[in-house]
Amino acid sequence: MIKVGLIGTGYIGPIHLDALSRLSGVKVKTIIDVNEKLAKRAAVQFNVDNYGTDYRDIIKDPEIDVVHNCTPNKYHFLITKNALEAGKNVLSEKPLAMTLKEAEELVDLAEKKGAVTGIDFCYRYYPMVREMAARARKGEPGNIRMVTGSYFQDWLSMETDWSWRLLRSESGESNITADLGSHWFDLLQFITGIKVKEVFGDLATIIPVRKKPKRQVLAFEKAGKAESEDIEVELEDYSSVLFHMENGAPGSFTASQVCQGRKSDTEIQVYGSRCSYAWNHKESDKLWIGHREKPNEILMEDPVLQDPSAGKYATLPAGHPLGYRDAVLNLFRDYYDVFSGKADNTLRPDFKTGYEEMKILNAILESFRKSKWIKVEK
Repeated sequence: MIKVGLIGTGYIGPIHLDALSRLSGVKVKTIIDVNEKLAKRAAVQFNVDNYGTDYRDIIKDPEIDVVHNCTPNKYHFLITKNALEAGKNVLSEKPLAMTLKEAEELVDLAEKKGAVTGIDFCYRYYPMVREMAARARKGEPGNIRMVTGSYFQDWLSMETDWSWRLLRSESGESNITADLGSHWFDLLQFITGIKVKEVFGDLATIIPVRKKPKRQVLAFEKAGKAESEDIEVELEDYSSVLFHMENGAPGSFTASQVCQGRKSDTEIQVYGSRCSYAWNHKESDKLWIGHREKPNEILMEDPVLQDPSAGKYATLPAGHPLGYRDAVLNLFRDYYDVFSGKADNTLRPDFKTGYEEMKILNAILESFRKSKWIKVEK
């Protein structure tokens, strides 16, 4: 039995706990959150015996094998580093750290300790995303000519909306480019197998002053008329990036959290010389396949019709689409399969994957500051 300690029970922590509860051979021993009420609530909900407020209780526990780091960005580096130094394996939320230097240090430390690492780039675990990647890696689309996409949300579209992600001290040098952008660029490189070579970033803060509630507000929570104070927003709520890939293909990506009516609208379009693909999170069980000289296709999520490497993640019969929680479960299943030697490590996101995404983020931020194209560090 693999024993787990989970730190952070805001929005994403319970998503982790739900997936962990559905895995055989894995048991959550302890839940930690600085807010004891949240820790207790999660412990009761998921039948976990131990909870507390000090993450070091998990780090010092010799029975705990894996630490799930579900804390805000500013705690990723410290907690993960301490866990690795204590001989723990770690699965972290993204971004891996606040800076590229910190991310590199974590990668080096994990390798030195021989730790099994993971990072929650869960969108690559939708069956139809896996199908797109399998087809692209077999050469079905021909030469990748261009890629475009977006990630739009509306949960920060009003001045009364607030998140810790808007503070540099909590989030780092970026809000949505680090948050939504890291997911999208992971999809891009995972699907095509081609890395981003250079970027040109344009960031903006559309709502420059927000009303920050004086009580704790969880992600996606509607604060309403809670007592608040005006705060100047330090980070972007809009991000647009032009990029070139290593094969020369151009692309573009736009993200914003102030788009009224868009809840979690993630899309990626890949255009090749033989055919094209498009996938949207709103209809995650469908893959659009575009052709020039024959009718376009819509492939429905179906383990019988999909490539075996993708179909194994479509765990229900056709007509029963999987969702976000299942994508997280698929990622966790691959992660924990490593311990029994069953996982396919070549397509599993680990700390090196998180480090690669930090390189792209770093280049985008530098590009915006200098207003010019910046090459992504190799």
